Amino acid sequence: MSTIDAGKWRHTSPLATIFFLGKIYRTIAKNSVQSLLPLVAFLIAYEGSLMTKVILGSSAFVTITIIISIIRYWFFRYKIAEDSVLIREGVIKKTELNIKFDRIQAISTTQNMVYRIFDLVTIKLDTAGSAGQEGHLPAIKKALATRLRDKIRRKPVSANRDKGESDDAEDAIHPVRSLLSLGSGDMVRIGLCDNRALIFLAFLGPVIEQFDQMIEAGIEDGTIAAAVGGVQASVAVGSLLVFGFLLFLGAASIIRAFLRYHKFELVADNDILRSTGGLLTRHEHSINRAKIQTVVASQGVMLRLFGRFRLQARQATSGKRKSLTIPICTPRQLAPLTAELFGGEFAGLLIESVNSAFRPIAKQFIRSRLVLTGLLPASIAMAVLSSSFGWRAIWVLLWIPIALFGVWSVYRRYGVLVNEDGLALRRGFFGYRVTAFLHRKVQRISVTQTLLQRRKGLATMRFYLASGSVKVPFVDFAKAKTLRDYILFRVETSQLAWH
Repeated sequence: MSTIDAGKWRHTSPLATIFFLGKIYRTIAKNSVQSLLPLVAFLIAYEGSLMTKVILGSSAFVTITIIISIIRYWFFRYKIAEDSVLIREGVIKKTELNIKFDRIQAISTTQNMVYRIFDLVTIKLDTAGSAGQEGHLPAIKKALATRLRDKIRRKPVSANRDKGESDDAEDAIHPVRSLLSLGSGDMVRIGLCDNRALIFLAFLGPVIEQFDQMIEAGIEDGTIAAAVGGVQASVAVGSLLVFGFLLFLGAASIIRAFLRYHKFELVADNDILRSTGGLLTRHEHSINRAKIQTVVASQGVMLRLFGRFRLQARQATSGKRKSLTIPICTPRQLAPLTAELFGGEFAGLLIESVNSAFRPIAKQFIRSRLVLTGLLPASIAMAVLSSSFGWRAIWVLLWIPIALFGVWSVYRRYGVLVNEDGLALRRGFFGYRVTAFLHRKVQRISVTQTLLQRRKGLATMRFYLASGSVKVPFVDFAKAKTLRDYILFRVETSQLAWH
């Protein structure tokens, strides 16, 4: 009898303590003050040298966290039932989690360097409505993880299917297909397009402060030459520091891309889409096409320079957004990948940002947003500042043309594409973001009107899906009601599940 079919409460590998140790450290990082306060209080009360306190505190911290991770591992049990995964854990507060197979939207696996040596993986189970991974099975055999994944995604056998027909025959009809593979050049592009690299800009603060001190020192010397020399030295040093910083910024971002997406591959296995990638830790994420709620194609400034797109297939969620991410693809790959994500539905969809099939929203959007973001703030600011600055407060009105440019840039990127299967909304400011969904996935629709929209016969539509909402502003009111009724009709008559 195989492990997966035994139906007994089981331990995972003792190496699961690494997983629990990581969870402990992440929890401490999020709640550092509350978590470390007792240890800090003890070290303050302890009499001794600073080095002794550091060594004692570090040793106590590491020892305590390792002991806690071992205890958490020892009280962790799991069992694979016919239709669910059961997880039991907790030392003082016992909890038992029963995750039904039909609630599981996606199965992800991670394999760090230690686990790779022993052929172990950690399974993460995403369920409908949860804010994150609801269940974890750390440090289990990779073969067991594969059998569990197949068991979870197994479909009921058709009544028309011959009893003697095997699963191998079905797999032969629908072989695993490779949809996308990324190379080293793509890793470089992903790294340079990663917005999270901008967090390193925080390091520019001390650099700017140093410039200020150098210039101030030159001026205080009392001579023009000294001041000019200070400025020139500051500019020269600053240029070198900024150039070095930019190199560091790009290198760090590229390294991160290699660590996360090295040898990235997306494959289709019947109705399952599965991505794998990672250098030191291999990440595998799989999702059933039926679980996909919206597909988002984005193209920021850097992606536009490279002529690439980023795709996300978003799932149902009640908190933190969960999605299958395709970090980069070419315009030629965009259409077939989108078709794969929608499983052949939404025929003729081309969510490339330059698609002429997108229809603009009403121009009254410009007037409305200019009043809210330009005229009103500028008028209030000028009224407040006029008492202190007099007529010079009129310079605040320069904000109005700036706001107009911003509103116009947003308006010209807005576009709506609707056909019998679904809807796509294009928007953006510097770049583009296209959000597409199937009509049958919609859970609720609202059609609202402001006073301005009512006079102009316009409305704002908001489509509520399990992955969030999509708002389409300033559309014709009569067309909005017709589209609402049609989508609700498609929802009621669809024989397919929305999740």
